[in-house]
Amino acid sequence: MDLQILISKKGTRVVKATELHRALGLADHHYQNNVRHWLKDVFQFTDGIRRPEGLKDYARSPQSKGALMQEYYLQLELAKLIALSSKSKVKQAIATKLSKEEKVYPEHVSLTAAETLELLEQTKAMARISCQKAAESRHLAYYTSKRGSSEFWNHFRKENVVLTTMADLRDQLEHRGQKPSARFDLRDLLIRADAYELIRVGIIDHYAALGNSLPYAQELGRLAKELAIQLRLEVVDDRKGDLLFAPVADAEVVRKLQRVAA
Repeated sequence: MDLQILISKKGTRVVKATELHRALGLADHHYQNNVRHWLKDVFQFTDGIRRPEGLKDYARSPQSKGALMQEYYLQLELAKLIALSSKSKVKQAIATKLSKEEKVYPEHVSLTAAETLELLEQTKAMARISCQKAAESRHLAYYTSKRGSSEFWNHFRKENVVLTTMADLRDQLEHRGQKPSARFDLRDLLIRADAYELIRVGIIDHYAALGNSLPYAQELGRLAKELAIQLRLEVVDDRKGDLLFAPVADAEVVRKLQRVAA
């Protein structure tokens, strides 16, 4: 049985416990006992030897509440460790598949020198509003393609990308003695509250739109913000031709990041 890789609401790549159980060739009538054992067992995770943690390594599906077979969503690392610890004849094949998925779409950032330089150029390019808006449009297109609609996009983006609200930003600015216009949108408010946040958000949008997991994209966003602070980059609205203070960036990188969703 081919395991389907799903994306959770938090952007983490997961598999269903029932599908993993069947893919390993285990009998359905042993499922309840096996899944209880999986969630109480001790595994060697990348962050240490421990038991799986709810809402971090796994989560119960609310749709299965009260059902005979309780469904769980398992993070890829946990699913791989479960496969390796099983007595299944196909455990190596299943674990290898999950390991490859982890490498293609990692949860944590580990950059080579070349990748660090690439992120640096992307960070400088993302100081342009045009690149930020294009990245947002690509992320929305990816989100819509994966979920079948753009429903709950604003909530998803607030919880996982922007991490604040317009009301909170207005409060911050007013506490500083500023009076933001009622016409200001989120980007107008962020550029006044913390312009480097726009670069962080833009990088997250860019990497999430490429299919990377949200935790991975979020880490890259944090790194990009740190780089922007160290470089003292200035965010500019290049859509109005304001390029006098725009950071010098690779022209090809800028063109790629300015590409909007088809």
